[in-house]
Amino acid sequence: MKLIHLRPANPTERQLAMLWGAAAASVVILRPLWIIIAPHLRACTFRRLTGIPCPTCGTTRTALALLDFNIGAAFAVNPLATLAGIFFIVGGAAALIWVLLRGPVPMTSRGWSRRWTRAIVAVILINWFYLILTD
Repeated sequence: MKLIHLRPANPTERQLAMLWGAAAASVVILRPLWIIIAPHLRACTFRRLTGIPCPTCGTTRTALALLDFNIGAAFAVNPLATLAGIFFIVGGAAALIWVLLRGPVPMTSRGWSRRWTRAIVAVILINWFYLILTD
């Protein structure tokens, strides 16, 4: 039984891929601007009110470490944000290549399951516990 089949992409999917690629490219191109702006961003309100880090605490420091290509430091600050940042940049580049090559869209025969939802929630909670423990 074949679980994945390919179909031609529609114009909306191609536009979305172009937007993703443009956003990822702009993050890299505007690196000097992000480095200037980051120190002026507000501290985490959740952390200020509760004294514990929120699930996304350290994302700015993670992004700055990634922009300096310091993946180890980024993982130390927030592993999940690091993976998300890498996925965003690499996925954006792949999306641009996909559009240029007029690639097909992979389709699976199965829909989204509760198992995937539980797994994502578990990963977010594990990351949050890591942030709390390393605070």
